[in-house]
Amino acid sequence: MGDVSFAADERAFRRFWRLQLTREAVLCTGLAAVTASLLVWLGPRGGDLAAHEYQRRLFLLHGFTLWDNFWYAGRYAFVNYSVLYYPLAALVGIGLLTVLTVALAGGAFARLLELEWGSTARWAGRSFALVWPGVVLAAELPLALGVALALLGLLALQAGRRWTGAALIVLTLAASPVAFVLLVVVLAGIAAGRHPGFQLRAAAVPAIAVAAATAAELLVLQLFPVGTLAFPAVEAVQAAAFCVGLLALTWRLERARGLHGVLAVYLVAVLAIYAIPTGLGHDIARMRLLALPVALLVAALRRWRPLPLVLAAVGLAATWNIFPLASAWASSTADRAANARVWPAPVPYLQKHLRTGYRVEAVDTVDHWPALYLARADIPMVRGWFRQDDHPVAGLLYHRFTATQYVAWLRRLGVEYVVLTDAPPDHTSRHEARLVRSGHAGLKKVFASRGASIYAVSQPRPIVTGPGRPTVLALGESQLRLRVSRGGTYHVAIRWSPYWDASTGCLLRGPGGLLRLRTPAAATVRIGFHIDASSLFDAFSRTTPRCPNATGP
Repeated sequence: MGDVSFAADERAFRRFWRLQLTREAVLCTGLAAVTASLLVWLGPRGGDLAAHEYQRRLFLLHGFTLWDNFWYAGRYAFVNYSVLYYPLAALVGIGLLTVLTVALAGGAFARLLELEWGSTARWAGRSFALVWPGVVLAAELPLALGVALALLGLLALQAGRRWTGAALIVLTLAASPVAFVLLVVVLAGIAAGRHPGFQLRAAAVPAIAVAAATAAELLVLQLFPVGTLAFPAVEAVQAAAFCVGLLALTWRLERARGLHGVLAVYLVAVLAIYAIPTGLGHDIARMRLLALPVALLVAALRRWRPLPLVLAAVGLAATWNIFPLASAWASSTADRAANARVWPAPVPYLQKHLRTGYRVEAVDTVDHWPALYLARADIPMVRGWFRQDDHPVAGLLYHRFTATQYVAWLRRLGVEYVVLTDAPPDHTSRHEARLVRSGHAGLKKVFASRGASIYAVSQPRPIVTGPGRPTVLALGESQLRLRVSRGGTYHVAIRWSPYWDASTGCLLRGPGGLLRLRTPAAATVRIGFHIDASSLFDAFSRTTPRCPNATGP
């Protein structure tokens, strides 16, 4: 029986690859590749590109490290975002990987539609090949890789290649948890819509893969948690309106049963994630990046009837799809901090004047370019790019605050200098930029060049404070070395994690989610990031270790 099943799988595998290479799939692959190439090498550098360039460099230097001290006073790196994208980007480069993944997605999407609906879906596939490369403008590159793998997984399942499909489901999660969530929405929608090709027995293998991948992701998030991401009401309303409109147009449309199910499940997901704060947040609305192709598919299945309603749906979907891309183009063009010529002067100044044991606050720009140019020069920063990590370290910036509160925040986090560029600030940094520029915070401008200014914080406090003037000897991406002249309790302005380990004394979780070090005597203390069975258990159970005989914080 096993031999028969294996032979059937082998025949399905050969059939799977024969079916993919069609004229329409090749055309859409070429369209996507050309469009993506133009955007990668001629378009503006923006969106999340600063983050990916920095994290690619981090991977090249340190491999698959789990912690990075140079963003957000310390944060988990790679493990809870993408474990597959950065090794591939390190291997082939960001630009080439982007073009390859976008082109692959263009061909796979076209072939999926062709196998399901034939020539009826032709223009939906071609429109995807033209609008999907817009992911380059937002530089959501792990998502692009994840979507390419997800589409290949759907193709494999469509061809009866269950184990190949299951493997691609797992790889989708490794590339992008957001792409994995969208893939689960599609698979659940196909099952809920009772798609004619859906068979419960055939769905067992991919269902097991989805369950195993989901369990693994939940475990990772328990062991290496992230903060929540906002899901603005306006974005939730737009996503819900898209679903409701197309649900109405696919109601009782026999050829669109699976698509109707996908839209229904996606609507439920949007409402649930809006109601329950998570690290996914508005990322669930990334479906807008293929809103126009989906709307054109529905229009084609309805034979463009009734024409006024179908035209309205396609127009609104096109707006929802294309407007964010145009906005990303405009904001990336305006963010002058992306220009490498801004940084040759301020970076050397900070490298010369920033003392060991202090860090920098860079007033964040629209596309977060200081997170690349400063951190890759080994200048530790209060903020970075991954907005989920803003809380609790940079939570102050999401509320109205006074100059006194701002300066106290800078001192608590060991900030010696504030960098302010001429680029438009991020929406969370507009008040901060006005405060720094006005002089009301009492910061002294000590450096100015074309595009950037540096302000010194009056009476700054070092990252480590406590009795007897402790001295920070070195700060690395996942370690800290300091000298304390006597025993006592020390405030360490680095984000707490159960995986921190001290060579002498013990570590506590202090106020604001930062570290506290308690030592019995004078010593040179090495604080390192170390994972073992005990720390994993503490992380899983959300237990905060306590020092022996410790009382109070």
